[in-house]
Amino acid sequence: MVVGMVTTFPIPPHNLDAERAVLGAVLLEGRETLPRLAETLQTSDFFLEAHRVVFDTMQRLGDRGEPVDLITLNEALRRAGQLEAVGGPALLALLVEQASLSTLLTSYIDILVDAAVRREALQAAARLATNANNGAGSTALLAELAATTEALQRRRRGAFPLPIPLSTFATSPPAEPVWLVEHLLLAGTSGWLGAGAKVGKSYLALDLLLACALGEPWLGQFSVPRPLTVVLIEEEDSAWRVYSRIQRLIAGRGLEAWPATFHVSIRRGLRIDAPATFDPLARWLAAVHPDLVCWDVFNLLHSQDERRPDQIMPVLWKLDTLRNDIGCSNLVLHHQRKPAAGAPDTASGGQKLRGPSEFWGWAENSLYLSPLKGKGALIVEPESKDALVEPFKVHLEDRPDGSRAWIYDGALAAKVSRGDEVRQRIVRVLQEQITAMSRGDLAKAIGLRDRQVSAHLGALHEAGAIEWLPDPESRGGRGRLWRVAPEESDHPDSTAAPGF
Repeated sequence: MVVGMVTTFPIPPHNLDAERAVLGAVLLEGRETLPRLAETLQTSDFFLEAHRVVFDTMQRLGDRGEPVDLITLNEALRRAGQLEAVGGPALLALLVEQASLSTLLTSYIDILVDAAVRREALQAAARLATNANNGAGSTALLAELAATTEALQRRRRGAFPLPIPLSTFATSPPAEPVWLVEHLLLAGTSGWLGAGAKVGKSYLALDLLLACALGEPWLGQFSVPRPLTVVLIEEEDSAWRVYSRIQRLIAGRGLEAWPATFHVSIRRGLRIDAPATFDPLARWLAAVHPDLVCWDVFNLLHSQDERRPDQIMPVLWKLDTLRNDIGCSNLVLHHQRKPAAGAPDTASGGQKLRGPSEFWGWAENSLYLSPLKGKGALIVEPESKDALVEPFKVHLEDRPDGSRAWIYDGALAAKVSRGDEVRQRIVRVLQEQITAMSRGDLAKAIGLRDRQVSAHLGALHEAGAIEWLPDPESRGGRGRLWRVAPEESDHPDSTAAPGF
């Protein structure tokens, strides 16, 4: 006989922190949040009975069109005689406190649904076991198991937003996007600030952030409609370098006070793919609600292999989740790849980013930098899904008083590639000659080697811009002489070959 044996059962799956975070988000953001919860949550998803009562009361307030906040909820629970049963005002205050620390709503809704599905699975398993022990047939048990599995799958899929009819846009159109920096950076978007090493991308990013925090036009050209709250996550440069650069840029603007809405985190060991470092930052960002977060530099902000999309894209998706949850824009500083030796680099803009091609597709509003001759002189090439802006030049100007300022040098005219330029020169030289020319004579005329000219002659010939004749003075008559094709000769003023 066994005396004093106590049977214990494990506590069903639940997460009270996530439950408080979701309920607290409603108290902070009002009844506008309730429809979002109603799409995916039901009362039984909350494990704690007090939380179920609070959720039901919130829904009743929302259904009546009343505001849902700390005061109205407290009064509704009091009138229903449920205030003390749920824990009194202390519980409601705890909900607000929890929400202020963790308002990444989508993530917490998923946690609630996941725990609820696991609880339902345990209950279903217990029912099946009871029925099996009570003599239910295998056919009935399998049918019940299939129905339960389908119900749980539907329940889990319900944690994600479902498609909506297109007509919904007609009656309730989405809010029009807002430019943080006119024609360059939209609110709630992500993109790159890409450049090679040591060309000034961090310095230029500081100037952009300062203009945003001050609400001043960037470079005197791109308006910033209002002062913004900005955050610099700096894992590359030292605190002294960041401080001295900002100090000189502030002095270059003739200002004494530093903007209060500019926040920095410098060399804290942040890794986006490490919850121990990223989650506390995400909670702080959720409380601050910045307009723009600048991440410098990408390769120091994760521990994944950038050459493998399966490893590195989830890092960027975490930034997307952050953007969706708190509405911030992300500008990620990243290095460009080194061009292959001995071959022309025909890539431009986001094509030059180091890493997989998915990086380019991920971005919505980006800036790509190319150095010019002279230290601190750059070409800025904007790439956006929302605006077309010509590339422009900037340079960093040193002032006699030790201050510095980035200066806008104007938009660039359409750039002609080096190959197009060489082919245009070949056509012009041939147009000026009465007789056909050999490849060697052409090379001398335009100052290139024979081998360099040969490839361009083939391209021009294929395009029908020039033609060749046998060179009778060459060995065996196998040489070629080149001249402009007859149809091109009728237009002596033409300086460009067809197709180039």
